[in-house]
Amino acid sequence: MKMMSIISVIPKENVIEDITDLITESRKDGIDGLEVYSIVHTREEELVVINQWTSIDAFMDYVNGPHNMIEMIAHLCVHYDTENVCRAYSGTIMHQEFGS
Repeated sequence: MKMMSIISVIPKENVIEDITDLITESRKDGIDGLEVYSIVHTREEELVVINQWTSIDAFMDYVNGPHNMIEMIAHLCVHYDTENVCRAYSGTIMHQEFGS
């Protein structure tokens, strides 16, 4: 069963590109089980990272591994709430489309 994780942080001033670069650099060789990820800069100056995993096991291996994204970017964030920074969802994908 596929799994989605969503990370939401408020970056410090003028570091959005630094955070984006750190995330993309850490994932350039791929992450086992990570199929797709998106980084969204919202109008509220929030950065949201949406990850699609092959399974909950792949997600847990990543969270417990040495390249945990949250730990990597925490020093660049104003708002970093350890209880609310990451939400994970597991279940049947009801609808999904890929643009051409």
